[in-house]
Amino acid sequence: MSVIVQKFGGTSVGSPASIKRMASRVMEEKNRGNDVVAVVSAMGDTTDTLTTLANDVSSQPAKREMDMLLSTGEQVTTALLAMALQEKGAESISFTGGQAGILTDSVHGNAKIRTINPEPIMKELRTGKIVVVAGFQGITEEGSISTLGRGGSDTTAAALAAKLGAERCDIFTDVDGVYTSDPGYIKKAAKISSLTYDDMLNLAARGAGVLHPRSVKHAKKYGIPMVVRSSLTKEKGTFINFSSKRSDRYPVIGIVFQQDRTRISLCGMTDCEKTKSAITSVLQTRNIECDFFKEQSRNELTLLLHQNELKESLELLLEMKEQLKFDQFTTQEDLAKVAVIGSNIRTHPVIQGKAAKALTAGRIEFSLVEDSPVSVTAAVKHGDMHRAAELLHTSFGLDIPEMRKVAAVR
Repeated sequence: MSVIVQKFGGTSVGSPASIKRMASRVMEEKNRGNDVVAVVSAMGDTTDTLTTLANDVSSQPAKREMDMLLSTGEQVTTALLAMALQEKGAESISFTGGQAGILTDSVHGNAKIRTINPEPIMKELRTGKIVVVAGFQGITEEGSISTLGRGGSDTTAAALAAKLGAERCDIFTDVDGVYTSDPGYIKKAAKISSLTYDDMLNLAARGAGVLHPRSVKHAKKYGIPMVVRSSLTKEKGTFINFSSKRSDRYPVIGIVFQQDRTRISLCGMTDCEKTKSAITSVLQTRNIECDFFKEQSRNELTLLLHQNELKESLELLLEMKEQLKFDQFTTQEDLAKVAVIGSNIRTHPVIQGKAAKALTAGRIEFSLVEDSPVSVTAAVKHGDMHRAAELLHTSFGLDIPEMRKVAAVR
């Protein structure tokens, strides 16, 4: 039988009624004759509630203990879904990430999966059971529970699908696919019926919240098709594979945005490129990702990163101050980033100018982040984020009916 991995996000399992509905979705796949592994997130706002509790008892909660705490959210959902499946007459068993054989590094709060031992899951599948796995978590070599950071359940699902040789990995969420922008804020966004792994990775890595980049990397490496689909309807979702029906006539795929950004500007350096390389290396040891601004002067370099990672990033940079040779630094919070995502952006030099022109016409204050072959990114004030995204969506023709048909070609 084929193995199908199904991942259910927090909104999909936010209540007992929702969990029962998702149990029915799992049963539908099982009744088609497939083995099913379900990966679940914590119910609704559970993670936020647990984080608030931690902050109520500690001014600076230890990351290891935060992992212990936050991992319980997914474990609750895992047990409840297994119970709901058993109520429907299915044989089912729930696993924590560690019980499912997921071994990670020791970067608490943002761990990466090192290896997966598939035998615990395969043993249960061979007996006909549906296996329910807690997403977002694993276990370190020292035996401590670890969590995989934002979007960790996506990563769990894709990594398991790869290791189990799954036929595909279904991502159930509160939208019915991947859109040209977030349809919750950009009303004229169009659903895209198919994307390549690379296109999806570009969207995800730069702000599209529907999938985590690590999950797409796992799927691409092992050639596991992914489908992003609605947990509320039976509509076809977005199919992600090596090929796509999207037209190459239009280089821009979509507009993405991320809030809660902070900038760190370092001044007084003699070699910005060498410094950039050194900073990238040290931040990667803590699994911290950032964007670099174009230098405003020959001796200035600016980073844009998530504000939750500001404190740790500054500590790392200050430890390297003598090596990096910067004189001083400044920070600015309450920022967001908005990005134009496409393919072969650098072969279309007008895109950066067009983005700058649209934001300037909309009287939005911005700084352009270093462009790449697949994106042009702007840092804007937090309050301007959605309006900036809407302006760019319109400027690059994604509102136009003809373009919507190209973007969502079937």
